[in-house]
Amino acid sequence: MQPQFITKPAFTVVGMMLRATPMTPEIPKLWDRFGPRMEETPHLSEPHVSYGVMGNYDTETNQFNYMAGCAVEQVDGDLPEGMQRWDVPASAYAVFEATLPTLGQVMGRIYNTWLPTSGYRHGAGPYFERYSERFNAEDPASTLSIYIPVEKQAA
Repeated sequence: MQPQFITKPAFTVVGMMLRATPMTPEIPKLWDRFGPRMEETPHLSEPHVSYGVMGNYDTETNQFNYMAGCAVEQVDGDLPEGMQRWDVPASAYAVFEATLPTLGQVMGRIYNTWLPTSGYRHGAGPYFERYSERFNAEDPASTLSIYIPVEKQAA
């Protein structure tokens, strides 16, 4: 389980958000609501690409914010009804591949096995799933990328 390391500049995602727990069925339901409305997202910077952004994790309640959205070049004026923005700061990321059926298992291995032994710690900012233009939710073998913000630990 060796990730690719990249540095990604800051970007903004516009989409629909909820407060969730890991692997809740509410997340796929959010995608079901957002998917038909993706075309409403103004100023797309990556057409046919979507993001699942996660952050503001509360260890006591095991809850976090989750946004199903699309990256945009700019936000000017009002957003479509029911949508909000999430500004993702620039960061170094460890990038892992997964499929929808293996997403929970891969996330568990990242946080329980890879991260504790990697020489890195979780960096500031949200982590996210990136669904490329080649991703097909109907194909269980279709891959997505998981971006975990990381910082090198001091020796």
